[in-house]
Amino acid sequence: MKQIFSIFTLGSLLFLLHCKFNQPNYHLTLQEAEYRYETIENIKYSLEINLSPKDSFTGKVNIQFVVKKIRDLRLDYFQGEIKSMVLNGEALSDFEYKKGQIQLPSNRLMIGNNTLSVSFETPFAKTGNGLHKFLDPDDKETYIYSQFEAFHANKMFPCFDQPDLKATFQLQVTAPKNWKVISTTLPTSQTKTENPEEVLHQFPESKKISTYVFSLHAGPFQFWEDKFESIPLRLFVRKSLAKYVEPKDWFTFTKEGFAFFNSYFGIPYPFEKYDQVIVPEFNFGAMENVAAVTFSERFVSRSQMTRSQRENLSDVILHEMAHMWFGDLVTMKWWNGLWLNESFATYMASLAQAKNSEFQETWISFFEKMKQWAYEEDGYSTNHPVEAKVNDTEEAFTQFDGITYGKGASVIKQLVFFIGEESFQKGVQNYLRKYSYSNSTLLDFLKELEFVSGFSMKKWSKDWLETKGTNQIELTTVCADHHLYGKIVQAAPGPENKLRDHKTILGLYFFDKTNKQVSYEQFPVVYSGRSSEAILEVKFCPDYVLFNAEDHDFVIWKWTDVNKQNLEFVLEFDKDPMRKLILWTDYFRQVSLANITFDEFKDSAIRLYQIETDTKIKRWILSKLASDNGYTYLTSRFWFPESKRNADLDSLQNFILEELKKVKAGSDEQRYLYLSLIDSTYTEGSQKRLYDILENKLSFSGLKLDQDLRWNMIIKLSSLEKDRNKIQSIIDREKKLDPSSRGVNSSLAAEASEPNPEVKQKWIQVLLNPKTSNHSSSTLRVVSYSLFPEYQKNIQLQFLDQYFDALDKFQHTDDENYLDAFAKSLTPDFCTDETLLILKKFTNNHPKLPAPVKKTLLKQIDSEKKCIQMKYKHKELMTQ
Repeated sequence: MKQIFSIFTLGSLLFLLHCKFNQPNYHLTLQEAEYRYETIENIKYSLEINLSPKDSFTGKVNIQFVVKKIRDLRLDYFQGEIKSMVLNGEALSDFEYKKGQIQLPSNRLMIGNNTLSVSFETPFAKTGNGLHKFLDPDDKETYIYSQFEAFHANKMFPCFDQPDLKATFQLQVTAPKNWKVISTTLPTSQTKTENPEEVLHQFPESKKISTYVFSLHAGPFQFWEDKFESIPLRLFVRKSLAKYVEPKDWFTFTKEGFAFFNSYFGIPYPFEKYDQVIVPEFNFGAMENVAAVTFSERFVSRSQMTRSQRENLSDVILHEMAHMWFGDLVTMKWWNGLWLNESFATYMASLAQAKNSEFQETWISFFEKMKQWAYEEDGYSTNHPVEAKVNDTEEAFTQFDGITYGKGASVIKQLVFFIGEESFQKGVQNYLRKYSYSNSTLLDFLKELEFVSGFSMKKWSKDWLETKGTNQIELTTVCADHHLYGKIVQAAPGPENKLRDHKTILGLYFFDKTNKQVSYEQFPVVYSGRSSEAILEVKFCPDYVLFNAEDHDFVIWKWTDVNKQNLEFVLEFDKDPMRKLILWTDYFRQVSLANITFDEFKDSAIRLYQIETDTKIKRWILSKLASDNGYTYLTSRFWFPESKRNADLDSLQNFILEELKKVKAGSDEQRYLYLSLIDSTYTEGSQKRLYDILENKLSFSGLKLDQDLRWNMIIKLSSLEKDRNKIQSIIDREKKLDPSSRGVNSSLAAEASEPNPEVKQKWIQVLLNPKTSNHSSSTLRVVSYSLFPEYQKNIQLQFLDQYFDALDKFQHTDDENYLDAFAKSLTPDFCTDETLLILKKFTNNHPKLPAPVKKTLLKQIDSEKKCIQMKYKHKELMTQ
């Protein structure tokens, strides 16, 4: 009876799966990917692509593959036209092609070798995904680049688009004769065609890689060449932007990376060359296409780069280079293992900077950016384990977040602290050697680390990778008779969270208030469970205790009864910027937890800014005081009546102006202060000041008003100016001075920011219909983020119904990057109970929203709750 029931259950399951697979859906599910992986192997693509400046391109792909099981087979191809299809020598004319997939009938397949040939025509993308085309407004030149992660190779050509169906790629491209063509390998030949205006570029067969890291980029790029040992290096950028690129920095950071990674991984760079291509309208920071990495033009500054910008460029270059091993050489089997790519690349980039670059402050930057992103993302109700469950490729997009990047990298840092750098490195080397040119899972990686370290990776993985949530701790210390008694109480708030094993560093400060000095000692501490205790032998009782002093732990320290005077003494006299930034961040967290007000924080921040010497900390303080995005002292002023708001903002501007008078001319700090001056402009007097600077009636010694700074000022003034004549004449003038793509986008942002409901309505209609717009998704993103600044909530309120109606009409096949940007930029964030109720009601009544939209709304619900709590903390100040 049991056997009969098992057979019936299996048959029913297969029937249900068959039915599910035969209901066309664009996004690939995990079940479909597993089904296809069990069906075919040994895939080879041979591609012929014909590029031109037209709106579409034509091509032909020959796919060789081995069939292991005879069954219907899905081929992925989104919104293109199939000209012809030949399977195993016979033309297919009755194939089903719906919602981005073609069903290859089982009766045309054979066990063993099969060949599929497809001729197609595909429209160029305007979304940044697939094969994207860009027309440079400066010189009217056309540039093309590919972006395939996570499920967009099929937007260029028909393929089996999943990471564990690795394949070789052979490519030939016909393109205009003045174009460079870049792909995974170096071209073997470039020959003339019958058309004298075209050239045929032929590329040799690649090594075995996943579809999402194959690439094709083309256009009349300017480029520079260099070499690291035997590896050819090239850097490409569009011609009109070339004068702003500093190739020396790019090649220096690249060579530093190769020197470190070749040694650390124990496997020489596995591909034949290394190209870096700076491309316009890119959705992300960069993308690790095999040997042809793409970078956003955001990394090209039209003014002299600050040290922070150069450090960030180095970090991103190293991140993408680390992917050549973690992601390209060894690839996760499915998108639940995305962290195996991104967490490692994030951690390895910081490690490479620390070990072999000028940026020794890298771990401070890691704490400031990645760690805080991780804590923030893990605090939302939408959080997920680092090793997340991913049902389909639509959900895969939502995993590119602070948990996959920041938390994953942070827990790797914690793991290295547990098992030691040597064991970790050896485990990584074994893992990379064992799974080269193939796919891996979490278990594969854990086995290699456990083998070399003897550390129980199963429990660590369950705690840190497979369970979501952040632990919180409270620390109690008592000191007497040269002994410090410490008690750590651990909590696991939120659903599915758990208590974990941690290793951290306890930092002890000793004050010499007479001489205004501090001394410092630290002790490693391991803790677990609900409560842990330790006794440390000390010469003197400490005046202040710092938890997680070197930032190896991933945990939130809940402060209790903090002595503000002692805290400020440490912040003033400690010389270590990492420890100080940890304390500053924990201090600011008290504002977000509604334990203190922004006003209390501001008083400390302004006093200590004036005596701080570290530029990174000063920039951080300014971002919490004067940024016009997120929760800052400046944005909190819009909770208050107009009179207090104006008085507070004028006071903030006066502080910034005083610091601008004292700062070194031409320094990075001067630029940070000036950007803060622009951000905090609101009152009539501060607006007049910006006009005076724009018209050269006021200046700051050493500060160069480059074009991007000018646009920042103009967009800010446009968002405040009701009398349009003055600002419009300036916008028109700057448009003529700056016809570049940045200038075009900035002028549109200035227009969209105008405090005029009619202008908002015009742009809302454009944003609601992106497919019919002449603008790219990139341009529309710029517009959407400029549409409703903090002080235009009364106007935004008029468009809430249109916003929610639009969300209800978007489809799961719509571009996820656009959906994400639209939802984030226009979601109501009014910090009111009414908004919270509206968001909850809409989200509950629309359970089938596209994944990026749903995640954004759920996060905004959490943010509104948090904001309302913070606002309530200020209620007494509001009535003064």
